[in-house]
Amino acid sequence: MITKEQIIKIGINEKWLAPLNNAFEKYDITDTEGGQSSKNEVSMFLAQTTHESNNYKRLEESFNYKPERLFEVFKKRVGSLDKAKELCSKGAKAIGDFVYGGRLGNSQDEGYKYRGRGIIQLTGKNNYKYYGEKLNIDLVNTPDLAKEPDTAIEIALLFWKEKGLGLLARKGDVKGVTKLINGGYNGLEDRQKRFDSILKILL
Repeated sequence: MITKEQIIKIGINEKWLAPLNNAFEKYDITDTEGGQSSKNEVSMFLAQTTHESNNYKRLEESFNYKPERLFEVFKKRVGSLDKAKELCSKGAKAIGDFVYGGRLGNSQDEGYKYRGRGIIQLTGKNNYKYYGEKLNIDLVNTPDLAKEPDTAIEIALLFWKEKGLGLLARKGDVKGVTKLINGGYNGLEDRQKRFDSILKILL
């Protein structure tokens, strides 16, 4: 169980404390026996998800881009700086629909609706449908529920279990876990620092 003092030291708002502890128990990620491997897994989950969500404060993908940054992030989709300028002039919904529309289960005008949300940035109608069915929640019609603490954590832990991240996490393998979450090693240094820091707090 994580304590109130620990969660505050980690930098997460205490409103996430009960949802985290409840979900860790439900998904059997606990350190009831005081084992190092389970502390590693809890620390790794918190390190990775706080990195992805800026300490559980960034729970929704922002499309507040300058053209240059939009082109840099979505180069293949956007194609040119001129197109990026055109999209930015039309606003967030236009950008979201363009970069995510017509893929991930989205129709052309659903990209913004099913933008990234939660502590692991659940993205695309297919994923909202899949995790909604798993949790018996209608995420397709109410996608903002993916930002709510209980739901956000359960989605992240389901993803964690299905990706088989526990084995690497229990070994303290930040690089291996990052590769499976990210597809690469973006932010590896920050993820490692967070893991080391959180592990010390939880010991």
